[in-house]
Amino acid sequence: MLLSRAKVLAACAAALSCNRLPPGAVAVGTLSVSDGNLARVPELGMPADQVRKEMKAALERTRHFAVREGATARVRLDLESARRLAGGEGAAADVQLVLELTAASPEGEPERTVSEGAGRAASAADAGTEANARLAAFESALRGALDDAARGLAWQLESRRKTDDELSRDLADVDPRVRDYAIRALADRRSPAVVPQLIARLEDDNPAVALRAVGALVAIGDRRAVEPLIEMTRKRPPQLVAQVLYALASLGGPTAEAFLYTLESGAPDDEVRRAANEALAELRRKRDEASAHDANPTRPRSH
Repeated sequence: MLLSRAKVLAACAAALSCNRLPPGAVAVGTLSVSDGNLARVPELGMPADQVRKEMKAALERTRHFAVREGATARVRLDLESARRLAGGEGAAADVQLVLELTAASPEGEPERTVSEGAGRAASAADAGTEANARLAAFESALRGALDDAARGLAWQLESRRKTDDELSRDLADVDPRVRDYAIRALADRRSPAVVPQLIARLEDDNPAVALRAVGALVAIGDRRAVEPLIEMTRKRPPQLVAQVLYALASLGGPTAEAFLYTLESGAPDDEVRRAANEALAELRRKRDEASAHDANPTRPRSH
């Protein structure tokens, strides 16, 4: 009798342990991948149930997620491609995908987080038949891509919980995604204290990270960024310069206006001149609206 009760208690303890969430982890109730999506990547050759098992394993390996029945958060997989690539050392499987997490924010609102993943694996010579070797390579590539995307989701969730000082240190991380996620989090907080650190990221070797820093500086709205943004236009290709000019228009001020006026007629590139013209018009429109508002402030209604 005592032995039987001990076994029951041990089983209950094991069940509770399995259901206990790691500290700070998000409980995910639904993992989804559509049959239509799988049909568009026939090279993968994997049923939906197996793909979901790989999703679960990748998410839980981060220790930021735990799949639990009944939980409200959900993760959707979109397989963008699954291809065989020929190379000098033989064929390889390449998988590109996106994971999308939908979970409640601290305020209780649905919040969407997206992360891309890529995986590549060579066909093993000892995998048996060619078909088996191909399948094993795609399984390995899928696993790598899911791990890549799951890490991205985890890093984004981490960045939202970090302090400004921790995020500022992340701006120097060797991984461009960590730098990118840190900039996103700082942009959401709109803290003028981190403007110098964000200005430094305008020189980032990764163009996407540099552009993310531009957007963050615009979101904060601090005109200390105007001169560094002007300097940035002298070092970047026309396609990127055009986006920086719209950022200058958003920040406004006499320095930005004078620079846009100069480029409008003097830039050697047609695309840059066109962007400068549009940005200058937008800057002046906002300036005139602000002046009109200051001259005629809205009067409170009398009762």
